[in-house]
Formats: sequence, C-alpha cells, structure tokens
Amino acid sequence: MGYQQLSLLENTSTVSPEYWVNQHNTLLQTPNNLTIQERRIIYTLASLIQPEDEDFQIHRIRVKDLADMLGIKEKNFYSKVSKVIKGLRNKEITIKTEHSTLEMKWLASSEYFDKKGMVELEFSRKMAPFLLQLKENYTPFKLRNVLQLRSEYSFKIYELLKQYENLKKRTFTIEELKYYLLIAPDKYKLYGHLKNKVIKKAQDELKEKTDIAFDFEEKRTGNKVTSITFYIKKNSQIIEEVLNDEKLNKDAYALLIRFGLKPSTAKKMVEQYSEKRIKRNINYVLTTKSKNDIDNISGYVYSAIIDDYVGVDDRKSDLEQRKVIESDTDKNIINENINENKPVEVVISEINEFIKGLNNFYSMLVQANRLTYEGKNIQIRKQLKPYLYKTLQSEINMDCLNTINFEDIHDATGREIFREVYNEVFDEV
Repeated sequence: MGYQQLSLLENTSTVSPEYWVNQHNTLLQTPNNLTIQERRIIYTLASLIQPEDEDFQIHRIRVKDLADMLGIKEKNFYSKVSKVIKGLRNKEITIKTEHSTLEMKWLASSEYFDKKGMVELEFSRKMAPFLLQLKENYTPFKLRNVLQLRSEYSFKIYELLKQYENLKKRTFTIEELKYYLLIAPDKYKLYGHLKNKVIKKAQDELKEKTDIAFDFEEKRTGNKVTSITFYIKKNSQIIEEVLNDEKLNKDAYALLIRFGLKPSTAKKMVEQYSEKRIKRNINYVLTTKSKNDIDNISGYVYSAIIDDYVGVDDRKSDLEQRKVIESDTDKNIINENINENKPVEVVISEINEFIKGLNNFYSMLVQANRLTYEGKNIQIRKQLKPYLYKTLQSEINMDCLNTINFEDIHDATGREIFREVYNEVFDEV
C-alpha cells in the first residue's frame, strides 16, 4: 500500500497518530460539549483530510482501528465504538462569525458494515470552511498529541495554547477561560479549585504527553485572581523522546509522515528520490539535530533530503580526493553536476511552504490584535519579494522559467506577488 494514505484494500482509510489535524481558528476557539472519546473521533476524521480535498470524503475506517485510536481494549470494542459514534451524531456545535450564527451537527452520516467490521463517517457539509482548503488563520498539530489526553479541559487548553505557540504567551480573564472550556459560571467558583482541577492538571498532562508545555502567571485585582497568562514553550523532553525512539526500519514514505511531512509532499519525495537518500538524510537529522533546535523538524528533514546534506558532504570528500588526478576539464564537469539547479516543481513546493509559514505567523499576530490585516499583507510582501527574486534567479534554470504555472502557487496573495517577481526576472532573461 506504500505511500497511499487511503489504502487500495476495500477503499479503507488508514489511520495513524502521525497524521496532522488542521482546524480553522474560528472552530478551534468555539466551545463544544464533546466527550473525550467523541473528540478523538473528530480529530481522527479531521486527520484524514488531504490539503487538496475540495469536498469532504466519506471515509471507510476499520472499527478495530478506531477502537485503538480511542484506547478501547475490551473485547466488545465494536459496541463501544458504535455507542460513541451514535452519541457524536447527536451532538451539535454553534459557530458564531461576524455575519452569522451557524448551528449544525458534526457528522452528516455514519454507516456500519457489520460483516466487514467497517464504519463510514462523513463530516457535515457546513463544516467545510473550518476544515477544508485552509490557507491561513488555522492551527495544525499532530494527532498523537491529543490522543493520550485524559481530561476534557486538557484538550481545549492544548488547542488554545497551540494556536499561540509562536507568540509564546496567551492571556485569559477567568471568565474567558471558563467560556472556552465550557465551564459553567457557578462551577469552580473558588479560583483555587479551578487552578488545581483544571489548570494544573492540564499543565501536568501537556508536559507528559504533548509537544508543548506551559507555565502560568496569575494577575490579581485586590485579593482576587482575575486573569491568567500562559507562557508557552516547546516540550523538548517529549520531542527528544520521539526522535530517540524513532527507528529507520520503516519504509521511506512512513518515515516522512512520521516527521510531519504532508502525505502529498511525502508521496512526491518518494517518487523523486531513492529510499537510500531519504533514509540517510533522516538519519543525519536524528544524529545532528539538537533537541533545543527543533522548531521545524519537518522542514529540516525536507531540506536535508532536497539538498541531500549527506550526499553533499560525500561529494565534497570525493572531489578532494580526485583533485590531484583530475584534469581541469574533468573538474568542470564534476562541478556542473554538483551545482545542477533544482527541478521547478521542487522549488514551487518550497515557495508554497515559505508562503504558508509567513501566513501562519502574521495571521497569529492579527488574531492577537498585534497587527492589522493590512499590516499583515505589507509584512508578507516585504519578506516574500526578496525571497522570490533570489529563488527564481538562483534555484531554477532560466530556460525553465516559462514552464511555471502561476496556479501552482496556492495562496492568492502569494500568487500575485510571485507573478510580479516572475515578470521582473523574466524580463531580465
């Protein structure tokens, strides 16, 4: 089944804790009354969405696989999973936007295939703006970070803090925090109870089980705690354990997924590069990447394979050995091979990742009221133009410039800026 996330066997969707969950921040910040098990199903189903999906797919999943994701070990797991899904089908969510109040079910349908041990699940169509084709103002995280959480409040606190991870802190009034966590005003009236039952419990769980951790500071008005500032940090201990426990006995596609690359990107890399090249560069990352320098481990793995960090070192060593015996002509041939331009599709993929990173960062600043939407676009343009100009001039063979399709740039604003830079570079050729 190789690199297909949807296996060919009976059109069954395979599930993995290494898949990514992407939610629009409007959905992430909306309170909901899902149980722990219902949340896990929603996260699992969301992790099966592909970046290129324009509509929700009906996903056929093995009930046993769902039971494993839910942590259900009993022999009657089928009836237990069925009960969870039935409860989820009856749950509604209310999402308030600037223009409307949307009330809907989470799921459009669920269908069981008893003799095959399968269930088909489908998101409600109205959920599309919050889960499909997300280009900005969304928060990604790996499924494994939430599957082991045992407190309903830990789930939501993880999401709320993950959204502000790059800003490194987030402040809530006590009323705001209770609103997001769907805690009734008359529950945990004493701050000490809220602190011990909710905040400190989430603090312990996130540190033990997820990729982020936090400290917090209380602000008092008189003798009463009125707001809390969470200081968010990378959980280096957990990330280091993941890296140290990783084995290179998986196939290349599985390893790329393991280190956070999207299925579509991993598929292209497996098609383009040998398994030996992929594995030797992942091994290089594992042995050289510091636990304190892993803000973007997936990006580091991606760059290592594309630029062939290990291969570059090997070729340099080989050149040194051959300098004595090679003629000047031979050296020039070798150098030409070493400095060969990247394929256009690889450069376009890197550009899309760069634009996505800019969008994510500045969208968070807008969300935190530290930047206006107009200011966001100005900053993106300011950083993107020189990057594109340098990339198009240095990374792509000039003869290939006219093969570029502007529609391959996913973000509309990024596409407009790309077109401007492209025209400038093309005029110079």
